[in-house]
Amino acid sequence: MTTPVNTFQDILDALEKNPTLRDQLRGYILTEELLQLPAQFVLLRADVDELKSGQARLEEGQAQLREGQARLEEGQAQLREGQARVEVRMDRLEGRFGNVEGHQYEQRAASRVLMRTDRLNIERPQIALAQAGSVRQDFHDAMYAAVGAGLISQDEYYDLSETDLIVRGGNRRHAVVEISLGPDEDDISRAVRRSEILQRATGEHVTPVIVTPSPHPEFVQEAVRRNTHVMDIPTRHPRS
Repeated sequence: MTTPVNTFQDILDALEKNPTLRDQLRGYILTEELLQLPAQFVLLRADVDELKSGQARLEEGQAQLREGQARLEEGQAQLREGQARVEVRMDRLEGRFGNVEGHQYEQRAASRVLMRTDRLNIERPQIALAQAGSVRQDFHDAMYAAVGAGLISQDEYYDLSETDLIVRGGNRRHAVVEISLGPDEDDISRAVRRSEILQRATGEHVTPVIVTPSPHPEFVQEAVRRNTHVMDIPTRHPRS
C-alpha cells in the first residue's frame, strides 16, 4: 500500500520507514564525487600526516646539519688557534736566530769598519761606542759635558747611546754607523739624526754610515741623496 505524501514531513517519515528508499534518494541527490568525499578526506589527512612527518624529518636533518656546521666551525677555530700558536713560536724562534745572527754581524762589521775609515777621511780610528762591545769612558764624559752645556738634550744623549757603532778619528772626524742585515729608510734616518746630534755635541765633522751586506742599488741611491755613506760588508769571509 502506497503512503500518500502531502508534506515534507511525510517524505521524512517515509524515508525513516524505508531505508532502501532513503539510499535511493541519497544516490539521486548526491553525486559520485560527493559520495567519495569521506574516503578522499581520509586520504588527504594521511597525506597531511605524511607531509608533517617529512617536514619533521627535514627539520631534524637541518638541525643535524647546523650541529655539524657548528662542530666544523669549532674545529676550524681550534685549527686557526693552533696555527697562531705555531706562528708565534716560529716568530720567537726566528727572532732568537735573528738576534744571534745580527749580533754576530755587528761584531764582524765593527772590526771591518775600522779597516775602511780611510774612505771617510778618518785617520787613526778608534771605537768610541759599540753596542756589541765596550764604550769608552771619555765618550760618556764628552756627552755629559755637552748635555751640561746645553748643546744636546738628555733624550738626545740617550738616543745617541743607542747607535750601533761610533768611530772617532785622531783628526777629529767621526762616523755614526747603523748596522743592519736588512736596511731600510729608517736606518738612514737614524744615522742622519744621530750624526747631527753628535756633531752638535762635539762641534766636529760627523758622517752618517750604513753597514749592510749586498745593499740594493735603490737603497744606496737614497742613502747618497741624504749624504749617507754605505759600506758593503759581507756576513762571512768570501771563499777562496
